[in-house]
Amino acid sequence: MTRRRRRTCPHPAAPATLPDDDDILSEILLHLPPQPSSLPRASLVCKRWRRLVTDPHFRRSFRARHRKLPLIGFFDNLVGPSSFRSVMDPPDLIPGKRFSPPLHDDKGGSNPDKWRIYGCRHGRVLLYSRTQKEILLWDPPTGDHCRVAVPPEFENEEKMIWNGAVLCAAVGDHSHVHGGFNSCPLKVAVVGVTSNHTQVFASIYSTETGNWSDLVSVTLPFEVHTVTHPGTLVGNILYWMPLGLGYGIVEFDLARPSLSVIEWPSGAKFKGNGSCRIVLTDDGCLGLAVLSHQRLKMWERRVCSEGVAKWVLEKSHKLRKILGQRSWSKVILGYADDINVMLLWIDGRIWVLQLDSLQCTKLWETNIICRNHPYATIYDSGIQSLPGDC
Repeated sequence: MTRRRRRTCPHPAAPATLPDDDDILSEILLHLPPQPSSLPRASLVCKRWRRLVTDPHFRRSFRARHRKLPLIGFFDNLVGPSSFRSVMDPPDLIPGKRFSPPLHDDKGGSNPDKWRIYGCRHGRVLLYSRTQKEILLWDPPTGDHCRVAVPPEFENEEKMIWNGAVLCAAVGDHSHVHGGFNSCPLKVAVVGVTSNHTQVFASIYSTETGNWSDLVSVTLPFEVHTVTHPGTLVGNILYWMPLGLGYGIVEFDLARPSLSVIEWPSGAKFKGNGSCRIVLTDDGCLGLAVLSHQRLKMWERRVCSEGVAKWVLEKSHKLRKILGQRSWSKVILGYADDINVMLLWIDGRIWVLQLDSLQCTKLWETNIICRNHPYATIYDSGIQSLPGDC
């Protein structure tokens, strides 16, 4: 008679423990997705995690790892209590009131109607007040900001500022990591039109030196009225599309600085200024996106072997294939060159279009059509060390 062996139950596995080494744990935390809720939620796990994610070195490393900024939402061109709207779902949705521009002046007053948002780039927002002749540089997650007076010769009876752009001063350095408001110098470019409607002028302000550059100007071959759309940054050059009784592109070289005019592609025809935007191509070159006859046409400015630059129709995409449905009314609301994303209003609904992949996402329905500024950033702010943290 054989005896049955009594089965022995295996010992339960020891519960997993977190690494004791801070460097290893920090490396693990660096792999969190760059969503607004990631670091705040990680900071609530324990004091040790809070200490690690609030360390300045960790934040720089986190930004360096996630160089492609996520689209957080967009700002309306007009400043008000609902200027910002998040495109994310909870827990990453940011309430609009949290991103309210700090417009209070020295007298304690605040008049949003006097301000316009000119653009967003590298996590910063640029606002301008024509009545106060001031620009406002603002970091929405931290609330850090500064005001800069515009020289009187930029805004008078002979000249009027119509647009501007904010960018990191180290934009040409691909190894640079955009940091905090006070640790990362900025540049601001403003662009305007002379009262006789013949010239466009521009200037640069540096937060590092605290100075404005001399005005530079260029004469256009047509009557120009305004510069409505935000500038597009390609390398170290800003491009604007002045509007008037003709078509052309203004090139503002930030290194010199200097202004010049680029001719319009002869075949790029469109109806209304809401059907065209200056964009980045897949190769990071100057491009043009045009909505025309149920198609999205992508133009690129190429330099041939003889050194002559010319426009080439690079691609022509059927909108029905991109959207997955037919479309009738179409307007380009905004574009962000730092993430190559375009906002569209199509048949009463807002869409986000990623130009490099042509992935399109529906957002929400609205009958309001206005210019918008897509805002992208690494949301690593709002986490403060608590008493007793160590």
